[in-house]
Amino acid sequence: MAGHRIAARLGVLALLAGALVPLGAAPVSAQPGCVDETSPGILQNGCDDSTPPETTLTASATPNAAGLVAVPSMTFALGWQVSDGDAGPFGLECRLTGGPQAHDWRACTSPVTYAGLPDAPAGTYVFAARAVDLGDRARTPDVAPLLPPAVEDTPDEDPTPATLTWGQDTTAPFVYVTSTSYDEATPTQPVVTGASVPIRINTSEPGSTFECTDNGRAVACAGGRWQLEHPRSGRHTFAARTIDRAGNASAWSAPIEFFVPRNVTRQRGWRKLRDAAWFRGDAVTASRRGARLVMPRADVGELRLIAPSGPRYGKVRLRVGKRDWHVVDLAGTKAALRQHVVIDRYSGMRTGRIVIESLSDKRVVIDAVVARPNRFPAATRRHTR
Repeated sequence: MAGHRIAARLGVLALLAGALVPLGAAPVSAQPGCVDETSPGILQNGCDDSTPPETTLTASATPNAAGLVAVPSMTFALGWQVSDGDAGPFGLECRLTGGPQAHDWRACTSPVTYAGLPDAPAGTYVFAARAVDLGDRARTPDVAPLLPPAVEDTPDEDPTPATLTWGQDTTAPFVYVTSTSYDEATPTQPVVTGASVPIRINTSEPGSTFECTDNGRAVACAGGRWQLEHPRSGRHTFAARTIDRAGNASAWSAPIEFFVPRNVTRQRGWRKLRDAAWFRGDAVTASRRGARLVMPRADVGELRLIAPSGPRYGKVRLRVGKRDWHVVDLAGTKAALRQHVVIDRYSGMRTGRIVIESLSDKRVVIDAVVARPNRFPAATRRHTR
C-alpha cells in the first residue's frame, strides 16, 4: 500500500509540471519593473532586476594630452548611481592592469590608492572599477525548485566599468644652453655683431619644450641651434629651462652673457652708407678732418670701435668725457668688419659722452661702438611662467 501512495504522488507532480511548463521551453524575460530579484513561489516565476548600477570615478590626477601624469601615486574616488529606485545593497570591484601592483577584479572600497608606482610610458596603467548590486548577485530568479528555469538572470554588475588609462613620469629633465658666439678678448661675454645671436639649447628628454628669457623677459625659443633675432643694444643675460611631456620642469640654466654694440647714427659732416653687411644694415662715413660723432653719456670700462680697415683709410681718435684721446689707425690690411679695442677692460672706469673725431681728409667708415663697464655683476633673472 505504501508503494502505491508514493507512486500516486509522483504522478500528480508530473501532471502539474506538464500542465504549467511545456517540456523543453526556454526561459522567459523578466517581469517589467523589477528592482530586486524576488525568490519564486512554487507556481510563480521569480523577478529579475535587469538594470545594474552605473559606476562613477574621479581620479586625483588627470593625464595630460600625452597621456602622462607627473605624480607617483594615484587615488580614485568611486561611487555608483541607480536609475530604477533599487535600494541595494551595492558594492565595488576594482582591477589594475600594468606595473608591479597589477591585480584582477577584487572587492574594493572608495577611495582606492596606488602609491609608489614606477615611471612608465603612456598607456601602461589601466584602472577599472565597477559597481555591483550585492543583493541581487546573491539570488537567482527562477520558478519553483522542482521545475526547469523560466527567467534568465541578467548581470548584476556594471557591464561598462569606469576606467582611466595613464603613464607616469616624475623625473625632471635637464637643459643645456651654450653660446656659439666667439670673442677672444672677452670669451665669457662675447660681443655679437650679427643680426641674430646663435644659441644651442638641448634637453635630456626628447619631445620636451622650452621656456627662455632674455634679460628677464620671456622670449619664444626652440631646441637645437636657435637664433635670438634682433637683440637690443647693450648687455644681455640669457637663460632657458625645459618642460618634458609630463609637465616636469627643469631648473633654469646658468645664464650666458653677450653684448650687442650701439649703432652709430649720421651727424653733421658724416654720410650714411647702407648695406646688409654693416651692423644693423648701415654705417657712416666722413672724408673731412675734424668731423665728429658724439654719443650719449655712458659708464665705460671697455671701449671698442667697429669699423672697416684698408690701405686708403685714415685715422680717428676717441675719448670718454674729458679723458685722454685714443688714436685708432684704420689704414692697414683690408677687412670689412674689424673690432678695434680702444680701451681694454683692465684700464679702469670712466664716465661721459663718447666722442669720435676724424684726424685727416682721408676716408673713414664707422659702423658701431661697444661701450660697456669693465665690471660684470652676477646675472639676475626674473622668470615668469
